[in-house]
Amino acid sequence: MVMKEEIISKLEELVKENIQEEVFSKADELKNSYLSECEKIQQNQLQAFMNEGGNADDFAAPKDPHDDRFNELLHILYDREKMLKKMKNDEVQSRIKAKEQVIADLEKLIAEETNIGKAFSQFNELQSKWNEIGNVPNREYKNIQSVYHRHVHNFYYNMKLSKDLRELDFKRNLEHRQQLLVKIEALLQIESINGIERMISLYRMEWSELGPTPPETIDELRKRYRELIGQVYQKIRVHYQVRQKEEAGNLVLKQALLERAKGIAAEEFDKPKQWQTMTDTLNGIFEEWKTIGYGPKKENDKIWHEFRAALNTFYGKKREFFNAIKKTQKDNKEKKVAIIEKAEAIANAEHENWDESTKEILNLQKDWKDAGHVEPWEENKLWKKFRDACDKFFNAKRDQFKSRDAEQLINLEKKQELVKRVEAFELSGKTEDDLQALRAFSEEWKSISHVPFKEKQKIWEKFKTALDAKYDGVKMENKDRHMHKFRNNVEMLSRSDESGNLMKKEQNLIKDKINKLQSTINQYENNLGFFQNSKNMGGLLAEVESNLANAREELKLLKEKLKMFSEV
Repeated sequence: MVMKEEIISKLEELVKENIQEEVFSKADELKNSYLSECEKIQQNQLQAFMNEGGNADDFAAPKDPHDDRFNELLHILYDREKMLKKMKNDEVQSRIKAKEQVIADLEKLIAEETNIGKAFSQFNELQSKWNEIGNVPNREYKNIQSVYHRHVHNFYYNMKLSKDLRELDFKRNLEHRQQLLVKIEALLQIESINGIERMISLYRMEWSELGPTPPETIDELRKRYRELIGQVYQKIRVHYQVRQKEEAGNLVLKQALLERAKGIAAEEFDKPKQWQTMTDTLNGIFEEWKTIGYGPKKENDKIWHEFRAALNTFYGKKREFFNAIKKTQKDNKEKKVAIIEKAEAIANAEHENWDESTKEILNLQKDWKDAGHVEPWEENKLWKKFRDACDKFFNAKRDQFKSRDAEQLINLEKKQELVKRVEAFELSGKTEDDLQALRAFSEEWKSISHVPFKEKQKIWEKFKTALDAKYDGVKMENKDRHMHKFRNNVEMLSRSDESGNLMKKEQNLIKDKINKLQSTINQYENNLGFFQNSKNMGGLLAEVESNLANAREELKLLKEKLKMFSEV
């Protein structure tokens, strides 16, 4: 839309200028540029429409308010152009009528005036008036000039002028024609073809308007005039032939540059350095273009529009690319500022779980790498803030773990000593007393904090093995012993570092067993109904009833185990 706005702005400036042909010529160029831009926009809209699954026949270009303003300005300029053409046409018609009136007055003078002096005076006035009127279009010029000259000749030969006066006029006309021949010949030395074309047209008109010369000079003058006119026009023809060849050569050179420009404009680049390299290349092509002269007018305008379109395409893509980068960099900056804020919050917080906090910091470092680039001057500033926050956290963690390592070694010694006491413990044979003692060992274990990570599993397995061995020696039903051991394990799990995950995993295993067992029970119940209604199934019926009872008992135990997780 930017290009449309620029064109409309230029049209608005043209509307403010005085009425002249150059204004309308510029308006035509701007019109072509605007229509070209409209076509390009519509093609892009059509492509987008089809990319979304639309049918080309169903496409209708959306209305653009710029178009209304464009048409309004164009109509203003075209109305003025019509007015200018009418004014010029009226002026031409006025000149034609004025010249026709001079011819009529000359015809009347020849027919009616008998006083030679008075006739000649009026004749000179009419000639002056004729010259002052100015030119008429070529289509009218030849006919009206022919009639005028015929009457001029009639004046000289029909009016009975004195011989001396006629010869004096012939002599003066001869001098003027000879001077004019010198001027025409001088044109052969002029380099400017435009100047030659302009002057030869004036000289030819002046020649045709001069009066008669002595009869004996007419053939020689006419011959010399034709020779010089031929030489001048030959010079003009040669110039245009040479220029035509040059323009054809220029067109070939421009076509080659156009193909290079189109090739670059058609490429897609995904790195800023590539865009800059191609920009330099395209600028070089444009500079080379400017050193080449004009091509043939029709083709020159067309190829220039194509070349400019290629430039516009390239720079439009480049602008979109870097706008996208700026947008991405802005988004990336927002991401990194948010990451810094999180890192600073973690670095300044009190930490109960350093492992979780470390994971958060490491995740933030990964997020930082994934966040993408921002402007280099901002990147360094942001990176320093983020690095300072990370350094602050890890320095605090290092200091914390120096004291924690010593504490964990002491805890390890406590747990090792506890394992020895469990192993050395002798059961009393009194169930409640023994269970209370074993629970006390578990509580003591839970009260001791962390040990070094590499010793964690090893010391836990020793403690569990020792405790399970003591539970196995307690006097009680196997079922009760099993449930006590299970409850103890659940309580131990609830105090572990990863209690949430471990307990959830254990619960899921029990739930899975419950579901499978319930399915088995349903099957037994179905079979039981079948066997009860059948004869000679006594043995199988007893077996199914036994299996069903065992399954129901096992289901009850599993549900009790599952309930324990919510009680700890």
